[in-house]
Amino acid sequence: MVLDSAAHPFLTSVERRLADVLGSESRLAHGAQRLVLAPGAKRARAHVCRSLADVLDVDVGVAVEIAAIVELVHGASLLHDDVVDRSDLRRGLPTVNATDGNAFAVLCGDLALAKALSLAAALPGGFLLLTDTLDVVERMTRAAVFEVEARGRLPESGTGLQVWTEMVQGKTGALFGLCGSLVARAANVDDVTRLAMKRGLESIGLAFQLLDDLADVAGTDAGKPRGQDVRERALNHPLLVAVDRDAAFKSHVDAVWRGGVVADDDVVGICDVALAVGGAVTLDEARAAVSEGAMADAAPLTRDVLPWARALVDKATSLAAMAASAATAPASLSASRRA
Repeated sequence: MVLDSAAHPFLTSVERRLADVLGSESRLAHGAQRLVLAPGAKRARAHVCRSLADVLDVDVGVAVEIAAIVELVHGASLLHDDVVDRSDLRRGLPTVNATDGNAFAVLCGDLALAKALSLAAALPGGFLLLTDTLDVVERMTRAAVFEVEARGRLPESGTGLQVWTEMVQGKTGALFGLCGSLVARAANVDDVTRLAMKRGLESIGLAFQLLDDLADVAGTDAGKPRGQDVRERALNHPLLVAVDRDAAFKSHVDAVWRGGVVADDDVVGICDVALAVGGAVTLDEARAAVSEGAMADAAPLTRDVLPWARALVDKATSLAAMAASAATAPASLSASRRA
C-alpha cells in the first residue's frame, strides 16, 4: 500500500469525521480529540481500510465510517494504555492523564469507544459490524491484562516472547484484523474471504508491532524518544530476545527496572544491546509474519496491503542497520565484562 497523495483526501475525510463524531462541546470530548486527532498519528489502519475498500468497491462514505471506527477503538486503547503505563508523553505531546489525571483520561477513552460502537451500529448490517467490533474490544481487554501483569518486570526465562506474542495478537493483531472484517462485511463478501482477510491482517498487525518495537530500541521512530519501552518497563520484542540469550544482560535489566527511574545512560546501553542481539531476530519474525499474512490467501490484500507491509520491513531493515552501526554498546553484557 503506497501512502501517496491519493490517500490524503481520504484521511482528511476520516479526521473530519472523527472531529465531528467526538464533538468539542464538552471538556471530555475535547480530551478525547486531543489524543485521537493529535498530529503525528500514522493512521496505518485507516490506510488499510481505504485500500481494501477500494479493491472491494465499497462506497467511500462507508469506508470513512469504518476507518473512523477503527481509529476510535485504537484511540481509546491508547488513552487507557497511557494510564496503565503512567506515560507523560505521546507523539511528543503531554498525555491526557499527565495534564488532567487518570480518571479523566479513562473517561475520554470510554467516550471514544462508545462513539466507535455507535458508528458500527449505524452502518448497514450494523449488528454484525457491532459484533465484530465488540469481539475485538474483548480481545484487546484480555490482552491488556497480560500487559498489566507483565508491566515492570521481565517474565521468567523462556516465557517472555510467548507472553509478548499473546499480548500483541490480542491488541495490534486484532485491531488490524478488524479492518478486514468490517470492510468485508460492507462489501458483502463470502465468509471464507472475510475470514482470510481477517487472518492475513492479524499477521500483518503482528509484523507492524514487531517493527514498532524494533524502532523503539533503534531510535528510528521520529514520533517518540528512543527507548520509551525501556523507560516504561514495557515488554519489547528485541529486548526479550536479548535477555533470553544473555543471562548477565537479563540480570542487568532486572536491576535497572527495580531501581526506580531509568537513567538515560541505562536506556541507551540497554537499547544498544537489545538492537545488536535481538534486532535481526525481530526483523526475521516480521518477515515471517508478512509471509504468513500472504499465506492466508486473501486476494484483496495482494494489490496494496501486502506490498506495503513488505516495504515497511525493507525500510526497517535499512534503518536498523544504520542505527546498529552507530551503537556504542557491546553485543552482550557478558562480552563487555570479559573485555
